[in-house]
Amino acid sequence: MTAAVFNVTGLADRWGCGTDTIYSLIHSGNLVAFKLGGKLLRVRAEEVERYECQNIASNDTEASSPSSGSKTANDTGTRLERLIDRQASPQRARSGNGGR
Repeated sequence: MTAAVFNVTGLADRWGCGTDTIYSLIHSGNLVAFKLGGKLLRVRAEEVERYECQNIASNDTEASSPSSGSKTANDTGTRLERLIDRQASPQRARSGNGGR
């Protein structure tokens, strides 16, 4: 039986971010990856789930505060988008297109 893995592009597609964000998470140690064939980076599905759950769980405490309002079915996706935006924001600042 083969374990499910993601390549960097596939994971970026799943999270709706760029590959640079995924590489940053890997290089910072926030996301564990392994090399396949000496060059190709892969992330196990279990690691992806761990990262998603860890970061969604840390945002759940924010969602339970009185100022956060009620939760909806899209809260999980919204929290993941905010996480990805936070990871990508230093890159945007360097690109010089601050006025979207």
